[in-house]
Amino acid sequence: MGVIIAKQRSLFKFYPERRWAEALADGQMLFRALSYYRDYEDDGVRGDPFEGSATYRPDGGLVMTNHTQRTVQTLVDHSVFSTTNQDEIFVFCLSRGMTDELWTRFEATACVEITDPALFCARVQAALPPPAAFMGLPGRQRIGGRVSYYHPSREKAARWALPDQIALTKHEDFSWQNEFRLVFSRTGALEPYRTNVSLVQGEIAMPDRSDDHPSATVEVGGLRDICRVHVR
Repeated sequence: MGVIIAKQRSLFKFYPERRWAEALADGQMLFRALSYYRDYEDDGVRGDPFEGSATYRPDGGLVMTNHTQRTVQTLVDHSVFSTTNQDEIFVFCLSRGMTDELWTRFEATACVEITDPALFCARVQAALPPPAAFMGLPGRQRIGGRVSYYHPSREKAARWALPDQIALTKHEDFSWQNEFRLVFSRTGALEPYRTNVSLVQGEIAMPDRSDDHPSATVEVGGLRDICRVHVR
């Protein structure tokens, strides 16, 4: 399985305590399920109630075509809402920059700079034995990818059925994070069409929150040859 990184530029992981940064430098990683970030309450810094989902809500309404009856109908105030299995997709979130805004909004006192993203991703991917599966087509699967940001009125329709693509998208309100993610699943939750799609009229209801979320600890081995720890 290949690891694809578009550019050799550093990645950054911010922590509120230095001990967690040192743990990452020693190769100890904690992956969280998407549902953890869906339910995390911190005024929209890390938490996103629509984490692991995609919404398509065009400004003029949804245009529905009935090919059998050859009719076209516009559904005003409707959305197509697609969700992944958020308990079965695990992510490790990093940023693609180290800015004052990120230090401040993450309330960080330490930051780990990964200086070789391709080697970092390769080591993490190798540390996850089968049945761990990654994003992408067979033969081109990879653990890492850059997050893209969207507005519901401009969402790509094809993404509704692709959990791996949904895991790498967030609402444009979070674009300040400039995020890069490592993503894997042990259950096939990243495979195409492993989504729940619904047609929603009006506002989309916030999901019920939970305090119980799966996580995965991964021992990668020392990373100090490809990382630096910055403190404030």
